[in-house]
Amino acid sequence: MTEDKVPPLDENTRRYYLDVMGIQCWELIGSHIEGDATEDDNLNPVQFQAAGAAYQQLEADVQQCTRCQLHTGRKQAITGRGNASAELMFVLLSPDANDDGAGMLCSGEADTLFTKMLAAINIAIDDIYITSLLKCCVPARHTVTTTELHYCAEYLKQQIHLIQPKLLVVTGDTAARCLLQKNTSLDDLRAMVNAEAYSDTASHAYQFESVPLFVSYSPQELLQRPENKRKAWQDLQQLQQIVEAW
Repeated sequence: MTEDKVPPLDENTRRYYLDVMGIQCWELIGSHIEGDATEDDNLNPVQFQAAGAAYQQLEADVQQCTRCQLHTGRKQAITGRGNASAELMFVLLSPDANDDGAGMLCSGEADTLFTKMLAAINIAIDDIYITSLLKCCVPARHTVTTTELHYCAEYLKQQIHLIQPKLLVVTGDTAARCLLQKNTSLDDLRAMVNAEAYSDTASHAYQFESVPLFVSYSPQELLQRPENKRKAWQDLQQLQQIVEAW
């Protein structure tokens, strides 16, 4: 996380955020998350400039990508958004139609909800990085193919290499099943993957590019099925404990 962190919430504000999520009278675990070093602390000027150039090249490659059929229906490819040295990287399945028009991943109502969810555990949305498995909008009733995932996986790997997060939070049923290559429910994946969230990185059974995984609901899914917000809140509490233990 960066030094520019969110101040602790007062009780009324915290309860407001939880109420927006459809959750009432739950108590937060722990205190706010302390910031770590910024880019300037971790990289010397030459390294920081090189990292910036590499990310600009990645952005250009994504924008110009025509490797799979998804590029034919997009308005624009979307690489990601947020803190380029974030410790938490959230991975969605793909931009949706609203994102495709806005040019920003997790936009509109999803952004509003996600911002409030994170604020409920004292994390600023600008302190994380948000990306997706696929960089182009997926049409309605389109089945994601292994070819599409294969080509875009290279971009995700580059992002992980440049940002170097401590944890990948995979959000959404399809994204979790695709990344983990397991045909099971999101709740089963949450139970299976998140149970190891406190283990050392070296012994964590579920990793991608040597980064431990955590699984939860996507903001878009929660807007469609708000009854899952209580389970999403349980995940957020666990996520808060993980980050505070770093």
